[in-house]
Amino acid sequence: MKIQKTSRRKFILSASAVALGSAAFGLTMPAETKKKKSKEEVHKQLDELVDKYLPLFGACSQTSFYALNEVFGWKADVVVRALASFPGIAFRGETCGAVSGSLMAIGLAFEAPKIDYKKNARFSTEPSGKFCQAFENIYGSTRCRDVIKHTTGKEYVLTKLEDYAEVSKDGAYKHCPGVIKQAVHLAADLIMEKI
Repeated sequence: MKIQKTSRRKFILSASAVALGSAAFGLTMPAETKKKKSKEEVHKQLDELVDKYLPLFGACSQTSFYALNEVFGWKADVVVRALASFPGIAFRGETCGAVSGSLMAIGLAFEAPKIDYKKNARFSTEPSGKFCQAFENIYGSTRCRDVIKHTTGKEYVLTKLEDYAEVSKDGAYKHCPGVIKQAVHLAADLIMEKI
């Protein structure tokens, strides 16, 4: 099987289409939510869920999305499977999985439940841009390899799954829960502005 190269932007746009397609099948945010929680309550719940799901999934993309999915009650569990290859975009050091998972959640929260590109603007574009800018302001980049360098001070060559073994051996993954928590806090804050 020949692997076709693609740009980060094209991959993220394609992945976002998957999320939006999922929305078309009824994986949307409930019209009414229970008693509105404070930002602090939501952040605390997200932190607990990240601690719960990261050991289960072992992937920042799945953990970030699933935590947001649970907090906002979307019942979009099926999307979690699709996010299995998103850490570093197929473990190549590209877009951080916490960013990918959070952007999927933002897409579900902001896009219309039925896709009609002639009528519907891309409502998630602005909050997604705000999310990415806020994440970059903290970590200097949305790329996995750059986030790892920012949090550990060490630069790693990350072009394939096997390269992540060195990251693991060095204990660099101990920083990932904090990165995921920061990402889901940023995403939740934007989503809470909408609901």
